[in-house]
Amino acid sequence: MISQNALHHAEKCRFCWMCRHLCPVQHQTGKELNTPRAKGLLLSMVSKKEQKFDKDMAQAMYECLLCDACTNDCATGYQPPLFIREARTEAVVSETAPESVMKVIENIETTGNIFGAVKPTFGQEGTDVLVYIGEVAAVKTPEMARNLLKLLKKAGVSAKVLASEPASGVMLGDLMGYTEEVRQQAAACAKAINETGLPVVVLDSYDGEIMVQKYPEWGCEITAGVTTATAFVAKLLAEKKLEAKPALGVLGACHDDDRLARTFHEFAPLRAMAQAAGFTLTEMFNHEKLAKSCGTAVAYSYMPELVTRIAGGRWEDLTRTQAKAMLVACPQTLLCFGLCVPEGYQLVDLFGALL
Repeated sequence: MISQNALHHAEKCRFCWMCRHLCPVQHQTGKELNTPRAKGLLLSMVSKKEQKFDKDMAQAMYECLLCDACTNDCATGYQPPLFIREARTEAVVSETAPESVMKVIENIETTGNIFGAVKPTFGQEGTDVLVYIGEVAAVKTPEMARNLLKLLKKAGVSAKVLASEPASGVMLGDLMGYTEEVRQQAAACAKAINETGLPVVVLDSYDGEIMVQKYPEWGCEITAGVTTATAFVAKLLAEKKLEAKPALGVLGACHDDDRLARTFHEFAPLRAMAQAAGFTLTEMFNHEKLAKSCGTAVAYSYMPELVTRIAGGRWEDLTRTQAKAMLVACPQTLLCFGLCVPEGYQLVDLFGALL
């Protein structure tokens, strides 16, 4: 069942509607059910035995990106993703989770990734850093992974990639909460990384988040440290190990992905990369820590139509500016934005743009 701590947050959120304007899911569906307040109210009713936790309620809990926009904006410090994630644990345990979600969990159990695909290997030897590619880049946006590795080579960085890269646990954690299975995935991943003795450069900020936030809590900390790929490349640019490109005369806007923005509070490196790639910059409405999510890979795996609409909503924010290029440096945003690129606009992988 839901922990008392999570219920405490749910009880507070059920009375408040102040973050409704920030939810990217509710923007597209228009349903009150998709607000954090409604989810808190549902769990409150369950705790008071006024409602059973059924399949409809479970479905509502999965219509959420766990993007943390609500938490970031909360003036009183409450965290809707805390009780939503625990509700997902309840959904899996009580066998009320949507079939589409259970199929994705089955994919993880059988293939090690949410896509149910054979994961390509980027294995190579190196002595300076270990690059953690992640399953989204490996399976869905491999060109971004290759671009990062080429960029590091160009800068003289000797990068190692594990031949058989274990899952970080972030996908399973988003699907079923932080269960023992997720902790086991995390421990196996940390063990493989720590055995190299190298500092980690993580391409996908979603993998980075669980490594820096949850691994230490679970006793499997990455001993040599974790750096995001964007921060690492920006440092190489600052040290003149990579050269800036001539101005392109193209106006672009950077999209801050959810976890890079609200876990790492990292905004400058992405923009430094964009400027070094030759772009002139403007900003979309709701950027940096207020950035509106464009969707996630795990959400796309079980509700692709809705995530495509959510990505389209973020593209609409770009079209309201004078910019013609959406600038990204996260595999998940590249995947989601790529679902619905408007005519006349560019989707730019900044790692590739710097080559």
